[in-house]
Amino acid sequence: MKYFRTAFLSLLILMSGCQAENYEEETKREAMEVAESYMVQNFEIKEISLGEPYQTEMGGMAIDGKVDQVEKFTINLQEDYTVAGLAIRSENFPPRKKGCEEKICEY
Repeated sequence: MKYFRTAFLSLLILMSGCQAENYEEETKREAMEVAESYMVQNFEIKEISLGEPYQTEMGGMAIDGKVDQVEKFTINLQEDYTVAGLAIRSENFPPRKKGCEEKICEY
């Protein structure tokens, strides 16, 4: 049993370390501003909340968030803070704004 606990704790520490990237405050601020701007400019949302930026397994930056208090998403950013991808994690996510359906609106 002691071996199992030690192995489990070691695995937990290793796994949590894979995503542990402590970005500088300026980097976090810039990333969150870009993420918010992208969402507000491209979707019909009333409210947005964002978590802290974190490093993905592939080394990119991602931010988890919610719009209108319940609809979840994850936005991925490149090193130059451009949006690399958006994963919508809710069935009732707000629609894209008119004119932003086929091409991304400026953010």
